Amino acid sequence: MTREHEPPVAMIDRVASLLQVFDGHDRLTLAQISRRAGLPRSSAHRILQRLVELGWVERRGFEYGLGIRMFELGSQVVRRDGVHQAALPYMHALHRSTGLTVHLSALVSADVLHLERVGGWPEKGEGWRLGARQPAAHSAAGLALLAQLDEADWPGPFDHEPLRAEVERVRERDGVAIDLEGCSAGVTAVAAPVGPCEGGLSAALSLCGPAGSMPVDRAVAAVRRAAADIWYAASGVTRLHGRQIRRGHVAAPAALAHG
Repeated sequence: MTREHEPPVAMIDRVASLLQVFDGHDRLTLAQISRRAGLPRSSAHRILQRLVELGWVERRGFEYGLGIRMFELGSQVVRRDGVHQAALPYMHALHRSTGLTVHLSALVSADVLHLERVGGWPEKGEGWRLGARQPAAHSAAGLALLAQLDEADWPGPFDHEPLRAEVERVRERDGVAIDLEGCSAGVTAVAAPVGPCEGGLSAALSLCGPAGSMPVDRAVAAVRRAAADIWYAASGVTRLHGRQIRRGHVAAPAALAHG
């Protein structure tokens, strides 16, 4: 059987293996894609040509990257979630009031995936960009989400003994996790879960800033309040100091003192 007439499932597997090589890589050459995907160069080139025509992949010179159509489809999946839609105005308000970078993240196996980001710092560090992943056991967002689960339900291949102690500390802080340069040198992050971990997309809200100058206690209070407000907004009611306010009215959290 020629590859032009191979079964549909086999072809889907080949396309999937090709697209997956871009995980963590913005641009790759044909040789790199062929090697990473385990595909013959001619097959990789033929598949890439068709994906470029469809807009799923784009080509710049001798390098390929994921195309705008992939972004559009991925955005539709994420934005269908009520928590994500409710979070955006609160994330912008939190960023304006604190000057810190805000992430909305979800637990995906042993990692957290950053679904949304507001703020430009840190400019470097692949793990903090939109769409990037970080190890759940070492990130504030990941620990905040794992602390909501029973140990038997932890989704990844974790080393349970040290993780158990970290999760217990998060629970003692009422679910707020603190990462003091555990994921990245020079970066401190705090995170709180957005509502209970029950069905649908469970998410965590986090703030990150420069280690040594970020006011951690105030950041904890701000992220805890914003996460609660997002959950109430996603549920149809926004909570503000024990009162209910109409949907669409967003109050910025108290500003953090810098320095």
